[in-house]
Amino acid sequence: MSFNLKIRIALNVFLFIGLISPSLLWAQQDGFILLEGTVMEKARENIDTNSPQKTSELKALIMAAEEALSSGPFSVIHKKQLPPSGDIHDYTSMGPYWWPDPEKEDGLPYIRRDGEINPEYFDYKDKEEMGKLLNSLKVLSQAFYFTGNEKYAAQAIHLANAWFLDPDTKMNPNLNFAQRIPGRTEGRGIGIIDTRKMAELPDQFRMLSSSTHWNTSFEEGMKYWLTKYVSWLVNSKHGKDEAVHGNNHTTWYFAQIIPLTLYLGQTDRADSLAKAGLPLIMEEMIEKDGSQPAELARTRSWDYSSMNLLAIMYYAMACEKVGIDLWNRESEKGGSIQKALDFLNAYTGKKLEWPYEQIKERDLSRIKEQLNIAAYKYLDKSYKKDADQMISLNPEFSYWDLVSFKQIRK
Repeated sequence: MSFNLKIRIALNVFLFIGLISPSLLWAQQDGFILLEGTVMEKARENIDTNSPQKTSELKALIMAAEEALSSGPFSVIHKKQLPPSGDIHDYTSMGPYWWPDPEKEDGLPYIRRDGEINPEYFDYKDKEEMGKLLNSLKVLSQAFYFTGNEKYAAQAIHLANAWFLDPDTKMNPNLNFAQRIPGRTEGRGIGIIDTRKMAELPDQFRMLSSSTHWNTSFEEGMKYWLTKYVSWLVNSKHGKDEAVHGNNHTTWYFAQIIPLTLYLGQTDRADSLAKAGLPLIMEEMIEKDGSQPAELARTRSWDYSSMNLLAIMYYAMACEKVGIDLWNRESEKGGSIQKALDFLNAYTGKKLEWPYEQIKERDLSRIKEQLNIAAYKYLDKSYKKDADQMISLNPEFSYWDLVSFKQIRK
């Protein structure tokens, strides 16, 4: 029996037969899952004390939040083409790297050109609209948390209600038609990566929950929608395929679904999912030298390696909530999260040139958040120093930028 087959069987046992551990008591000390509540609180304290060097860092967030006040509402009903189901409320997108076959008169079936986005991809508006929604929710919830201004919370809840709950504009809780490929398929498990930023929803709701605009009806509605969506992720063919896909798609599957199950109070399922991801992620994806072969094989190897590392870290943070420490875990082959970060970080200085294929210019700040997280998890000042040096490369707001290494130490 091959190792991959063993993994698939083990995953099926964990996810689909229902063999789960006894109920776990998950104590949300600060209510956050992927955000570090202790660091968030210290960052807010710095703002409250009007520290000039810290309040200046807040300007980027406020500017983005002010822009988000006039954004949306976003909705899946804004697309022009109906999904195969005939229901405008079903999310639809197209695989980005698929192009008409020049050897075929009708171009079908489409062929893959990795890393090169077909302009037709942008004709499908659902992914674009969802991206704008989730970005708006991120900046608005943080703007409310750090300033207390109710207008930001009001807009965030309004946008979320339109996308998820309003009967006229809501998205159905499935991704049956995500990342279609003309001439090949009307939807794929790979499409689940479109919604990876939903992993951040529980923390955003945690920040918004103290608002006067937060109400029981909205909270119950969101939990009902997310319950349906999580059920689809676990039980659908697309969900089962994505869980064992084998690269960043699998990582983001677990990095997305575990925070959602924790938010819903499904601690048994969260524990089961966390354990199911171990052989697929921690044992398979990182080599002894910290490289990620599946991501290095891509035409945008830097982008995919850094993206997958962030997903691995999100997965590790979610696993903490069910008592699993992955920060100090080494696989049988000697790979670890810290080694994966060190592998990438070695190429951010001037000494080494990135030796792998990268058809677009490298953005070094793609590992800024990972460096900040590592500074906190490993109490390593050098990671924080390297992250701070990237602030000019990525001026977008990060709560990590509001605190020093001394302040983020546990």
